[in-house]
This record gives sequence, C-alpha cells and structure tokens, in this order.
Amino acid sequence: MAPTPYRDEEEGNPSASVDVRAALRSWARTEFGAPRRLDALISSISERDELIARVATTVIRRDLVQERVPTHERRSRTAGPVNPASLDPFSGTLEDLRTRTEHVDRCGPCNGSGIGPCPACGGSRRQRCGNCSGSGKVVKHYKKSSKFINCSVCRGGGTVDCGGCLSRGTITCAGCSGSGQQLVWWTYRESVRVVVQISTDSPVVKTHPQLLEERFLGPPDLESFMLLTSVEGSGSIAGGRLSPEDDALVRRYTPALHPQLERIQAQQLLRFNVLRRDVHYEMCGAEGTVVLSGASLAGASTSKAVGPIRRRLVLWGLASLVLLAGGTWYMSALLGPTSYFRSANRIIAFSSVIGMIVAIVAVGGLLRALRPGFRFWPLGRPTQVATAMSVAAFLICPVVGHLGRPSAAELQTAVAGGDLNHARLVAEALRATEPSEEASDAIDELELAEADRLSADARLAKLDAIAARSGSHAGRAKMSAQRTRVEAIEAALKANRSAEAVGLLKRWSSELSDAPDVGELKARAVEAQGAACTDDACRFGAARLAKAARSSPEREASLDAARRRVIEGLDVRTVPAGDLLSRVRWLRSLSKLASTAQGFADGDNDIQQRANAASVWARGELGKVALIGAPVAVVDELLERDAGAGSTGWPELKGVSVYAAKVGGVCSGLYVVGAAPGTRSLQGSEEGLQRLLAQATGRPGATLRPRAASSKAHSVSTWAEGSTPVMARWSDTTLMELRIGRANP
Repeated sequence: MAPTPYRDEEEGNPSASVDVRAALRSWARTEFGAPRRLDALISSISERDELIARVATTVIRRDLVQERVPTHERRSRTAGPVNPASLDPFSGTLEDLRTRTEHVDRCGPCNGSGIGPCPACGGSRRQRCGNCSGSGKVVKHYKKSSKFINCSVCRGGGTVDCGGCLSRGTITCAGCSGSGQQLVWWTYRESVRVVVQISTDSPVVKTHPQLLEERFLGPPDLESFMLLTSVEGSGSIAGGRLSPEDDALVRRYTPALHPQLERIQAQQLLRFNVLRRDVHYEMCGAEGTVVLSGASLAGASTSKAVGPIRRRLVLWGLASLVLLAGGTWYMSALLGPTSYFRSANRIIAFSSVIGMIVAIVAVGGLLRALRPGFRFWPLGRPTQVATAMSVAAFLICPVVGHLGRPSAAELQTAVAGGDLNHARLVAEALRATEPSEEASDAIDELELAEADRLSADARLAKLDAIAARSGSHAGRAKMSAQRTRVEAIEAALKANRSAEAVGLLKRWSSELSDAPDVGELKARAVEAQGAACTDDACRFGAARLAKAARSSPEREASLDAARRRVIEGLDVRTVPAGDLLSRVRWLRSLSKLASTAQGFADGDNDIQQRANAASVWARGELGKVALIGAPVAVVDELLERDAGAGSTGWPELKGVSVYAAKVGGVCSGLYVVGAAPGTRSLQGSEEGLQRLLAQATGRPGATLRPRAASSKAHSVSTWAEGSTPVMARWSDTTLMELRIGRANP
C-alpha cells in the first residue's frame, strides 16, 4: 500500500483528492470535538481495494415442549412415555407429533392423588384476618380520641377459618381436576434467526452498518460496493452449485447447528470489492487514521480515527482548568485590597477574564496544530489573534496595577487641597500596599487634618494615636492633644464644674504630666472644688492639695487658716450646751469631722492625733446614750438614719431593719428583723446585733444569748439585760427576730 502525497502535491486524479477532503470534513462534522477544517491536517492518503465476503444464514429452531391437560381417561401405558431425544420435530406436522407421543400419565403436582394443599392457608386450615391484617387489633375512633381494640372478626387472634378450603386444608388438584391423571403429548415452538458472518473486521464494516444487520441484503444495500458474487437459495447453498472458493467460504462461515432442533432455511453469499482510502492526519502530537470507503466515502469512527480528537478534548479541558485557576490567582494577586483601587480593579478583572477566555481558545488552536515530534502545522489566523490577545490582556494587568498604585505625594496633595475623603482612600491604600516612613508621615498629616474637624474624645483619641506612633508629627499631635485637654479643663472651671475639672485632671494625669502650667491648673481646680466644701476638713484637704500642686503665699495663708479651723473643730473641750438631741448631733458631726480630717491630714501628725482622739471620744460619748428611754429623734440620730426609716446607717447592720416602739415620743423598745421579705433572717449580723443590744440597754457588756436547747423547730429565748427584757425567736438554729424592751412589730 503506497502512500499518496497530499497537501497540493497530488498527481493523477485531483478530483478524487477533493472528494476525500469533502468526505473527511463531512465525517468530522459527525464527531464531537473534531476541528472544522480537519482536512487541513492531512499528512498522507493510502488507497487500496478490499475484498469482503458475507454469508447470511437463516436458521429455524424447533424446541420440544411437553403439554399436559387434565383427563379422566384410563389408557394403557404399556408403551410408556416417549423419550424426547428420539423425536425429530422436523419430520411431520404438529398433529403427527401429537399422535405419535400422546399418552396418559399420573398427575405430577398431586402425585396421582387428585388433591393438593390449599394455596390460601398452605394447609394450615386458617388464614390471616382481612379486617385487621393479622394484627388482632383495630382502631376505634371516638369523638375526641381513638384507641386500639380487639378485632371483632378474629377476636384478637389475627387468623380466621380458611374459606378457600372450608378449613379442610386441601382442595381438588387443579392440574388433573381431581382425577389424578393427565393427558400428555409433545409439541414444539419454532423460532427463526439470521446469522451473519463476515470475512473481516475491517473498519469498512463499521462504516456501513447494513453489513452487520441480521438479514439478507438487496441491491440498494450494495450500491456503494463492486459486487463480485451474489448467491442466494433455500437450505444450504454449499455443494456443487458454487465454485470451490465460494463453497469453502460458505462452509467456513456457516454457523454450527443443533442436529436435532435446528435446520438451515436459506443462505446468501455475497462477495464484493470496496475502494478503501486511509486518510492520515496529525493533531495534538498524535496521528489518526480515518478509513473512508464505498462510493460515498463514508468514514469509520474507530478508536484510531478519533484518538487525536479525544486526546485534544481531554488536554484542552485540563489546560482550561489550569488557565482558569492560574488566571484567577493572577487576577487576585493584582487586585487592590481597598476601594481606592476600584477603577484599576475593574480593568484588571476585565482584562484577566478576556485573557483567560482567549487563552483557552488559543490553547485549542495550538493543540490542533501540534504534530508528532513537537512540530506544528501553520497556525490559523484565529489562533494567532487569540494568542496575541491573551498575551496582551495578561500584560496589561500588571501595567494597570502599577499605574494605579497610590503615592505619598498624592496623599499630601489631597490633604493640602482639603479633599480629605480622597485623602482617606489614598491613606487606606498606602497602609494596605505601600507601608513606608514617607507614607506613614503623610497618613499622620491626614489624621491631624481630620482631627481638627472632630470634637471631644474622638479628636483626642486620634491625636493620641498619632503621638503613639512616634512619627515626625508625633510632637505636634501631642501638643495639640494637651492643648485640647487644657481647654476642656478650663472650660469646666469657667462653668463652675469643679468636680468635672478634677475628674478630667485625674483621667488625663499621664497625658498632662509634662504640660506647662499643669500645676496651676490643678491648684485652681482643687480650689474651686474646695469652695463647694461644707465642712472645715474638706476645705483643709482642698487647701493642702492646691498648695501641693502650685505653692503661693496666698495658698499657704489659706492652708494655715483652714488648719486652724480644723484644730478648733476637733477640740472636745468646747461641748455646746443644749438638749440630748443637740448633743448627739454635735457628737456625730465631731465624729464625721475627725474621720474626714484623718483622710486629708496624711503627713500632718498633729491633726492626725487630734482627729484620732476626737473620734474615740465622740464614739464613746455616743455609746453612753441608751436607745430605750430616749426620744425617737435621738434614736434615729444614733442609728444614723432618717426619721421613719427601718434600716440603719451602721455597716454592721446592713440588711437588717430596726423598728422603734414609742410611748409618748419616747422609745420603749426595738423590734429587729431581716430586711428582705420572705427571708427575714438575722444570720450573719451578730456583731451589729451585739452593738445594737449594748446601745439599746446602755450596758456595754450586754451579750446576745445563744438558742436554748429544744426539740422544737421553732423556739423562743428570753432573758434580761439589767431591767430590759430581751426576746429572740429562732427557726432551728437561725435567728429570725429580736425584741429589746417593750416592742411589738
């Protein structure tokens, strides 16, 4: 088989080559993934004549089948059943076969007894209840509910008497109608098939599917071939009617038959010649061969023919996935992370998508042009354009990304022009992509400009953040923050909000530690706060703090005057005249002054000693005043509470209510109980109760007695402190209430 040159080098019959091209294009249109101009990839064409022999055989098969019907006849069985192996289904008619083989035989299903088990109950005489499906329970529905009850048909058993056999378990055998005998004979079932045998498995056979059809072929089926021999006849055509060569072909391709059951009805022998053209093409680094045959040059879709096409599809798909993944990564690596890059990101995304699409097209064209040995056919114009576009699209992306980057100069220009919104976009982009000292300074300058437009804590927070970065604008930000804080404190002082000013000074103590004149500011704030004091100890403390913040002759004189007033107030020898209530109130104010002075006189030993002595003396004098027998106003004053209140100001009696019983405005007794409703327990307040008992009775040695031994859950203990009766009520070991003197709740 000599190869025929192609690609404009044909000699002899140019029209045949044109037919081959057209036929190859037609075949390519039927194959998924085949290039549109597959004929441009032809490397060579090989031509030859191929001889094909086809033998079609019609085979009749007659399978012997035994028939059985019920009968009441009693025929002689001396001949016995007929052996089916001795029967020839092709000798005679069906009637003859029945006549020769008909006889009476015992029924097989019942073994001649005439009866068989009931199929409904299986011989058990009972079958499943149809009303409850064998469960024995049914659902009974009531107006508002439902429940399972026993089935009324089977009475909960799930089975009933079999109606098919009347509970006998057996029925008349259907195979013999109860006679025990069957009439038996042999018959056959006929089937016809056509067996086709072809002398070759050439692709030509697959190209023309009629050659494989199980039938005899006629002239229209053979128009594409040059017919050499056509013989058809009844029975086998092998024998003297054929040439020795044809006779050998028929005998070789006649199928093997069952000698008893099969016969040849007819045979057809066809020998024909077909012009075969093997078109070799190169694509995707592989060579494919398409076999064109017949007058219509039909192509065969063999594995060798479609191999390069399938290979290109697979590689093209894999390359597309790689391009999509790589292109997506390439695009994401170039996209800017902030809204500043919105315009550049759109161009990059569009170019990347276009680049991926045209790159996929270009890969398909390159795989189409790839020949074995890494050689290429000339690239088509679409492939060239797609390749150039993909390269250009992917190169545009980094260029656009570079040109779209922000710069510190752009940020400075935006800040200088007052366009802070654009400046913020540039700053975010610089922080995310181009961190540098120059960029940080430009961002600090922007935030300084933004801080000027803010107020209160937001401005201070931004200024502190700039100062903390220690950039070139840190000093400016720190000074601006200090100035803002000083202005806020001065505004509070000017509005007579001294407490607010002092609070701001404490809050910003670290930020204002090196601010100029901060001492004077603190002194002014403390002096303003001292002006609102209601006692000499508070004014003394304010004067000390003001002098410590910024000393001056005026502040020293003010401190000396305040100190003298405190010393005079702590003098226990100046007890004012008056009734008991006035004396108690004076003692309480003295105790309060002493306590306050102790807090403000840190480092002043003289004041500390005087305050300690005054506090001890005042507490002792107050402790000598008995609650019982004193006016109710005195009782409220000693218990450090408002008139009519149940709670006290004593920390030891927190959560305890003390109610004073009075007779003619004088306290006759105290009723003590827990303050929380539902849980009025005095547990845990023993120290306060001890002090209250001593104060109420005027006996410093008064003690709270323990629970008396009792088997009852609730008990009462009573005793007397001097002439004052005391009653305690207990629940188990928990003290629930206390009554001192004559007290009713």
